[in-house]
Amino acid sequence: MTSAATRDAASSVAAAPVDRHADVLIVGLGPTGATLAALLARQGLSVAVFDRLPDLYPLPRAIGLCHEALRVWQGLGLADALAPHVAPYRPSEYRGVHGQLIKRLDMAPPPHRLGWAPNSVFDQPAVERALRTHLAAQPGVHMATSHEVLWLEDTGDGVDAAVRGPDGREQHWHARHAVACDGGASPIRKRLGIPLQDLQFDEPWLVVDARVRQDKLAELPQTQVQYCEPDRPSTFVVGPGNHRRWELMLLPGEPLHEQWPEHSLWPLLARWIQPGEATLWRAAAYRFHGLVAERWRGGRSGRILLAGDAAHMTPPFMAQGMVQGLRDAANLAWKLVRVQRHGAPDALLDSYPVERKPHVEATTRSAIGLGRVICERDPARAAERDAQMLAACHGQVPTTIRQSMLPDLQAGLIAVGQPGAGSLFPQPLARCAPGAAWQLLDDLSGAGVRVLALDETLTDDEAGRLQAALLPMQGRLLRLLPVVDRLATADSRPGLRLAEQQTLMVDWLQGLQARLAVVRPDHQVYGCAADATGALALLAELADRLVA
Repeated sequence: MTSAATRDAASSVAAAPVDRHADVLIVGLGPTGATLAALLARQGLSVAVFDRLPDLYPLPRAIGLCHEALRVWQGLGLADALAPHVAPYRPSEYRGVHGQLIKRLDMAPPPHRLGWAPNSVFDQPAVERALRTHLAAQPGVHMATSHEVLWLEDTGDGVDAAVRGPDGREQHWHARHAVACDGGASPIRKRLGIPLQDLQFDEPWLVVDARVRQDKLAELPQTQVQYCEPDRPSTFVVGPGNHRRWELMLLPGEPLHEQWPEHSLWPLLARWIQPGEATLWRAAAYRFHGLVAERWRGGRSGRILLAGDAAHMTPPFMAQGMVQGLRDAANLAWKLVRVQRHGAPDALLDSYPVERKPHVEATTRSAIGLGRVICERDPARAAERDAQMLAACHGQVPTTIRQSMLPDLQAGLIAVGQPGAGSLFPQPLARCAPGAAWQLLDDLSGAGVRVLALDETLTDDEAGRLQAALLPMQGRLLRLLPVVDRLATADSRPGLRLAEQQTLMVDWLQGLQARLAVVRPDHQVYGCAADATGALALLAELADRLVA
């Protein structure tokens, strides 16, 4: 669209009568857009979400998840619906020039810190179908496929949009905010004139998905394998069920296009499978990029925001691409609710890019670092890489915990410098009554602002003051008992008294030399304190930024 045409389109939208209204308009119905819409609807906002495609993409693209994603979907009540489509992620072995082990990644053992296996593989089409089915059933949600958002215009007090349906007719919408979740090629980002920061990684790869015959599965690797071989770096991924994925670096002269005929794929897979041993499901070539939008808010007053691939693209070497977008959704959703429903200043939304952009950049750089290990094409440098990596660990390759490669929040709406600030709040199995079933903590406490306190550190007066401080933020006090036996079936004292099945939360607080934690609705820790006085001070700081 030329600049003149852009101005004309903007003028026509601004002048057109508004047909429909929503609190938030979302462009794109992929995992990020669908999750964001569901989170907003759950908190009572009306949402209009549009996608130009007639249905979800029926083939797998992302294959990896982490516990943060599963915790977000748990909060939507989707844990049982998604469970059949998710499986634990196998360890990753990096094999050098001569097949020797040079690096190993794995997830931390139980008890799982966030309540879920730290890393998983999943069936993306099935998970997306469950997300959309859930979203379609929510009150206040207008979901439309085969609808293209032609333009978004920030009017200063909201966003006007023109949306064209499959019959060619246009609807005009008004929302208080809009979020572009419209993919890496994001037309919205381009129309806003937001450039992408290049993190200097751009490599062509071919991704092949297959359903492997059951009797062949045992002959294939039982772990994820990174073949760091200079003649053709490759990746083997064990997906759920009989789904297996190969990622193969393209060599100079090989075509970078979406459609690879089947006969051209079998020679590339001959090391692992032969025709008849698997059904090829999908093959597509990509450029693995590391890109981050320079700005995540656009328009006259910043009412148009970017999320997911519209804001960043991450190489797949840490299986973080889709999860990055789900973190965006979790971070942004509760802030939009605070601004639109609870009178928080619009400046609260400035904390979204302040928090997410550096986190995305750091995570993407970590993925790029792994990619550079894998992608080395020069035989001499590859051999030198192997020797250096083995020498650094004296030939005994340690296991690196994947989550240790992910950063905490470093700035934004956190008490910078306080213990635990910017980290993720643990989620143990807990219960509130003797003999009750153990449940994940969020299912008991909800996901609002929370203060967790070791119960023996609180007087009832302190508990009452904490609960009063939480009231303006619709928050909740959680009192963690040292032993299950002290739970009472009825207790009138302030706060929700609970016990954990193991000592996950107690150990976490002790490691921070703290006794109380102040937690945001997206499970990010605002800060921890050694006593109730410190926690009350943290709550006062948080309230100043959340309550008008």
